[in-house]
This record gives sequence, structure tokens and C-alpha cells, in this order.
Amino acid sequence: MKRLPVVLLILLLVGSLSAREITLSEAVELALAHDARISTASEGIEAAETATLAAWGGYLPRLGVNAGYTRSWSGPSTTEVPGYGEVTNEERVANGLSLGATATLPLFSGGAIFNGIDSAQHAQSLAEQSAVATEAQVRYDARAAYISLYRSKALLASAERSLESAEEQLRYSDKLAEVGSLSAVDALKTRAAADSAALGVIESRYAYLSAMANLAYLCGLPVDEELIPTTELSVKPGAREPGAVLDQLDDTPTMRMAEDSYAQAQASRRAATSAWWPSLSLQGGYNWSDNTPLEDQWLEENYSFSLGVYLSWTLPFMDGFATNARLASARVEELRTRLSRRDTQRQMELQLRLALDSIASAEEKVVVSRSSYERAVDDLDLAQRRLELGSGTLLAALEAEANLSASETALTDAEASFALACFNLDLLLAAEE
Repeated sequence: MKRLPVVLLILLLVGSLSAREITLSEAVELALAHDARISTASEGIEAAETATLAAWGGYLPRLGVNAGYTRSWSGPSTTEVPGYGEVTNEERVANGLSLGATATLPLFSGGAIFNGIDSAQHAQSLAEQSAVATEAQVRYDARAAYISLYRSKALLASAERSLESAEEQLRYSDKLAEVGSLSAVDALKTRAAADSAALGVIESRYAYLSAMANLAYLCGLPVDEELIPTTELSVKPGAREPGAVLDQLDDTPTMRMAEDSYAQAQASRRAATSAWWPSLSLQGGYNWSDNTPLEDQWLEENYSFSLGVYLSWTLPFMDGFATNARLASARVEELRTRLSRRDTQRQMELQLRLALDSIASAEEKVVVSRSSYERAVDDLDLAQRRLELGSGTLLAALEAEANLSASETALTDAEASFALACFNLDLLLAAEE
């Protein structure tokens, strides 16, 4: 029985960890609170909101101020003045101060500001929908990790039960072998079945530990903490008729992001055409200048105000074809996003259709696997009773035990696949439940 120390060592290792019961909803909440993708998506929304605010700022006046100080020197010079002879000018130093302020209010920009706001708003909506999709993905990852833990725990319990039954059969076969009522071949098969069950426990225990560490990592918990799933996999498909599901296609974050990307590209293309138009602005200014040393009441002299409407137009065909290049690039991006939107719609239709088929198939597998498991339980009970009464064989009992273990594994896998299929549809629809 060399396998027992290994099994006991693993059991003691896991038992030394602090056990914590966790529900499916708790795992999802912890993952949403600790996953870095959620924080990154939130920062993306804030950045998009700031960009939208900056786009609206295009309608606000631009205020600028300027100040200057100059110092000039002029050396001694001699000038010939008719009738006076030579006149000598001494060296002079002059200092000057200047202050000014200008305010510019855009009146017309060819639609650049308006389309810039439209593009920024779609970019903000894109960031918001991306955050919704990210939250749905984190929720799905947590659910999938929880299902993996639930499945590995169930398989571990099945493996431990199989080991217990196999060891019981081994003890019984040893007694039969002592009195010569069991052949050497059957004795070897019994011992091989017990060894195989022990290996199954070790493998299941490792899978359980790995699933615990993965879920703990997603939930922001210590990765060495033992987690015990307490939520049964009783997910129901509910009202998931194909027509009703496909009607929700346009409301999915994926489709909304595709729509926003296309709308943003359209706004960018319209903004690129604004260079073909002149720009009109209202500008006012104030300027003051004087030489030092300043005289009395210096603020009341040497100043000027200005107010005017200015029209500027950079001819598009005289800017080195830069406007044409920007417009061509914007048109290509608009075409790309339009085609991407169409492909996204087709892909989403396919994924939703496959998700519905996966749910229906998984549900049928659960029904069949449960029936098979119930029959395997009855077959094992019958085989063990026959063996105890002497009318059955040890080989038949071992086969019944193997069939029960296989059917139990199949049922657990079917239930996990069904729950995962339902959660996959929720991921596509970004549904919380």
C-alpha cells in the first residue's frame, strides 16, 4: 500500500490551508472588484470624457497674453548738416516695455469643431461599451473558473469514493485468495483497479488545487487559500428562443462598438473635408507700450484697442496635397469600419446561433448522463449484493464500479458544460444573470 502515504500527504497539505466557502455570485463580485481590466476600462472612459469636453471647448474663445521688454543701443555718430556743419550724436540707450492681450472667437470652421465633437462623443460611447464588454468578460472568466473548481471538486469526491470502494474490493479479494476461492488473475485485476483508483485521486487532487489557485487569483485572494464552492450548478437556459436572442443583437456591446466605430469614422471624414472651406473668426485685442523710465499716468497713454472679423483660407490645392491625403485616409477608414460592422454583425449572428445550439446540446447531455449515472448506481449495488451472496463475480463488481466512475464523471462534465454554455451566451449578450 505504498500509494497511501502520497495520498495522505496531499490531504494533509490541503487540510493545512485555511478553508473558505465561496458562492458563485461572491466569486464574480470579487473578480469585478480586483481585476485590473475593470480599472483600465474606467480610466478609458474618463479619458474619453475629457476628450469630449476638449472638443466642446472648440466653441470657446481663445485668450492669449503677451509681454515684452527691449533694450537698444545707438553709438556716437557724426552727421553733416548743411549750413551747420558737422553734428555729433552721443551714444544713447533706450528701454521699452509692451503688454498685450488677444481674444479670438471662432465663428465658422467648415464643420471641423462640430464634427470633432461628434467624433469625440462616439469615441466616448465606444469606451463605455468597451467597459461593458470588459465587465462581461471578467464576469465570464470568474464563472468559468468557479465551474472548473466545482467540477474538479466533484471529480475528486468521485475519485475518493472509487478509491474507497476499490480498497474494499481489494480487502475482500485478499480474503478470497487466502482460502483459494479467487484466481491469481482476478487478484491481480483487483489490485490493479485499486492502484488505478489511487492514481485517479492524486490527479484529481492536483486538478482541484490548480482550480482553487486560479479562482483565488481572479478574485484577488491569496493563491494558497483553500476555496470550497457552495453554489450548485443549477443554471437554467430560461426563455432563450432564437428569435428573442437575435432581437437583442443590436443591443450587445460588440455591435454597439462596431456602430460607434463607423459613426466616428464618418465624423472624421466630414471633419477632413472642413479644410476645403475658409474659417471665420472674431478677434479683439489690447496693446500697450512705452519707454522707460515711465512717465506719470503711464497706463493712460500709448495703448490701443482692436476688434475685427477675420477670414482665412488656405487653398486646399496649394497645401502640398495634405488635405487630399487626409481626406483619402479618412475615406479608407470609413470604408474599413463599415465593412467591419457588417462582418461583426454576421459573426455575432453566428456566435449567438452556436451558443443556443450549445445550450440545447448540453442540456440533452445532462439528461442522458443523469439517466446513465442512475443506472450505474443500481448496477453497482446489484453487483455488490450478488458478490456478497456468492452468485456474482468480483470481476463484475469491478466493472460496475468502473462504469459508475465513468458515468459520474460524464454527468459532472455535462453539468459543467451546460452551465458554461449558458454563461457563454450571457457573455455575448453582456447579461449579468
